Amino acid sequence: MEQVHERGLRYFPIALFASVMGISGVTMSVKLFENMYGLRHGVSTVFLILASLLFLINGGMLLYRLIRFPDDVQKDFNHPVKMNFFAAISISLLLLSVPYFEINERFSFYLWIAGVMLQLIFTIVILTKVIWKHTFEVPQFTPAWFIPIVGNLVVPLAGVYHADEDLNWMFFSMGLFFSIIYITIFLFRMFFHPVLPPKLRPTFFILLAPPGVGMVSYFKIVGELDAFAYILFGIAIYLGLFLIFQFKRLFTIPFFISWWAYLFPSAAVTNATYFMYAETGKEFYSWLFQLQIAGLFVLVAYLLWKTIQLVMHRDLCIKEG
Repeated sequence: MEQVHERGLRYFPIALFASVMGISGVTMSVKLFENMYGLRHGVSTVFLILASLLFLINGGMLLYRLIRFPDDVQKDFNHPVKMNFFAAISISLLLLSVPYFEINERFSFYLWIAGVMLQLIFTIVILTKVIWKHTFEVPQFTPAWFIPIVGNLVVPLAGVYHADEDLNWMFFSMGLFFSIIYITIFLFRMFFHPVLPPKLRPTFFILLAPPGVGMVSYFKIVGELDAFAYILFGIAIYLGLFLIFQFKRLFTIPFFISWWAYLFPSAAVTNATYFMYAETGKEFYSWLFQLQIAGLFVLVAYLLWKTIQLVMHRDLCIKEG
């Protein structure tokens, strides 16, 4: 007998905010590519508009759920995986503030300050829940838990334009510190507990985000490519190669909303590659950056198409069992 699922906007997935993060990251990547070749910012503007629309759609759906179905939102915020995607809201604001800086500095500042305040709140609240809510168990730990932590590493991307470096260092240090702790917990979970279910396997790519976005933030704060920047980039590239080697396990599974987790971390490493090229002038980084840009375009097209299919088949907003 075919299982009947409940459908409706009350089940709009909070995880879809990852699409805003991903498209915003690609916007920055494309803009760097346009700067690299002296092109007009037409394509990056299209991506920025798309990212902004996705933020408004996701934000509108969350507001609707808060008004009509607050208990469902509360349930999501108590879920060991879904709760982490609430930090994608603050990260989205922080990421959007970067491309908007060249368009309107004041609007960029408003986006950034709102993102910073939300990021601080989400980080403290979620860490508090993790420490004191003893119903969480090690097998429930997934790379999605990194999201509230990674947001702190995103702060300096536009923060270098809007705030004193002391504030940027504070958020960067906090993000780096807990990234080290979380990667230790995650490896323990993977080594000694069952593998992640297929639906959560795309979140593996979130592991790329701390070294990828961390390298760019660190470079923007210090203003030079030093040894630590090389270390962060090396970790990101090595992890990227490792994850590509897992192609059969990660890219041959059915499409889930969690596939959007592939995009932002990939864009973060792409942006880091650009700064490696810009500072060293080595052609290897130029070719790698162009290859990564091509990969991002393919990934964006696939993710958008598969998500549109979910909407058309009314499979996007389904109550999970």
